Amino acid sequence: MPFQTDEQLAAGEAKAFGEYITTFVSNTGQVRADFFMRNNVLTAHVSFPTDLDAGNVTDPYVHEVWQYARDKGLADRFRVIYS
Repeated sequence: MPFQTDEQLAAGEAKAFGEYITTFVSNTGQVRADFFMRNNVLTAHVSFPTDLDAGNVTDPYVHEVWQYARDKGLADRFRVIYS
């Protein structure tokens, strides 16, 4: 499953973003999305490897990221930030 726990984030490395929830990594690692909850809003911080232009990503991820929010009942309080 592409959702996993990043131990550093879970340990509080990124508290400025809110409470760490989970991390999505696409099948070949082209896409990473770290999920945080802050003020009852779920946010996915999506990033790509530095050597990969976002326009060249071939791994599917948009549906998976949004489906996670839907499954948690948070689609109406969900946002995506591309970093």
